[in-house]
Amino acid sequence: MELQELISRGRFIFSGAPKRLEVFRLVDGKRNTKEIAIKVGRGFEAASNDLKKLKDMGLIEQKKDNDEKVVEKDGCAVYEKVSLLRHVPLSYFQEPHSGKIKVFKKERISKEAGKSKLSSLSVPSENEILDICKHGEDQIYEFKAPGIEASKVSKEVAAFLNTKVGGLIFYGVDDDGSIIGSDTRRQDFDQSLQNSIRNTISPQPNIEIKERDVLGHRVLVVVIPPWDRKNIYQYKMDGRVYIRKGTNIFVATPEELKKLGKGEYVV
Repeated sequence: MELQELISRGRFIFSGAPKRLEVFRLVDGKRNTKEIAIKVGRGFEAASNDLKKLKDMGLIEQKKDNDEKVVEKDGCAVYEKVSLLRHVPLSYFQEPHSGKIKVFKKERISKEAGKSKLSSLSVPSENEILDICKHGEDQIYEFKAPGIEASKVSKEVAAFLNTKVGGLIFYGVDDDGSIIGSDTRRQDFDQSLQNSIRNTISPQPNIEIKERDVLGHRVLVVVIPPWDRKNIYQYKMDGRVYIRKGTNIFVATPEELKKLGKGEYVV
């Protein structure tokens, strides 16, 4: 079982159950059920039920000795975390926010145009990226597996540039949200993508690339700013204007091009 799946299961079973999370924290391969119950301030039966649920979810297992016999202490079972979870911080099992992740900063006022503009998206934390991967791609988030051509990433960038909020592309994450990790250093990816953007997008935008360590994997985050309400970004490879809608990109219609030309948001 993959670590991401175990963390998702943990988030599900610990949601609204802080004492169960505390039971999980106390599982260390040394304490028995009775000792855990006393530590967490729960009855023996309640603690036993929690341990059973954790075991059924694959988060813990009964400890065994060298002869593969189940270890008991004072007649009570001793549990230990499964190997993948032994060094995972408890914060991974907590939802990063009680609601939607805040994805952009407050509006700022442009003195020149007298219009409000949105600041660039904030780069999510490691725990927030886990939550994003769990929920999947949407209007703002796009996943790219390692090895994809830079020109394909720049096409996604061109589409995000014509939207109200912009977007974030996570390089090193598969389409299903599985975290694989980047196959290249941030500096090398930055150079390759910036060169591609220079050659494929007009006018040339300013794009940032940040790095996050997620479950021991390097994930590169391409930060695309919101549309500036002035330039219409074109993908020079085919001469078309693209717009991100939902999880896909589409060629802008004549009506949408008119709106963009007037400085009006389409998406």
